[in-house]
Amino acid sequence: MNRWLRFLKGFLVFALCVTVAVYWSGCGSSTNPPEAGHSHGPGEHDHDHEGEESHDHDHDHEGEAEHDHDHEEGEGGHGHAHSAPHGGTLIALGEHFAHLELVVDATAGKATVYALDGEAEKPLRLPQEKIVLSITRKVGDAVSSATLELLAVTNPLTGEQVGDSSEFSGESELLKDADRFEGVVQSVSIQGETLEGVRFA
Repeated sequence: MNRWLRFLKGFLVFALCVTVAVYWSGCGSSTNPPEAGHSHGPGEHDHDHEGEESHDHDHDHEGEAEHDHDHEEGEGGHGHAHSAPHGGTLIALGEHFAHLELVVDATAGKATVYALDGEAEKPLRLPQEKIVLSITRKVGDAVSSATLELLAVTNPLTGEQVGDSSEFSGESELLKDADRFEGVVQSVSIQGETLEGVRFA
């Protein structure tokens, strides 16, 4: 009996020692101090993003074409192009206050001139009976010249007649099969003005 009591007493003492040791090992663990370099004060947020490129918003758009707004015009830079209503070549008069449209039928050797307003849209009747062109054509090394009279065309539908017409027409052998030529309008009276030596190509 005494042996059993001694054994029980020894076991209780051993268990108590183990319990105390476990308790003190749990309570004795100290809080780890913060690592150096990571001390964040109130409001501090010091993110040093190494390797991250700075965003300086310096947008250098290389290769982007400059926006010049260079508007080319068929008859010489006047800000906007006009379309020839009969599919011919527009000849600007003065500061584009009026136009002549030259239409050539190279098969027949025929030329027709239409008198138009500043927008090359509405016909303008001219007080002259004819328009005279001096034309020059180069074929190879040979240069040929001719004077072409374009007579006023009458039109019963519009009431146009000689001395009050917007259309003038004539023929020349020099224009047959011609794909390129140049010339001069000798004289034209339009919109109250008379212009001489108006070149075209």
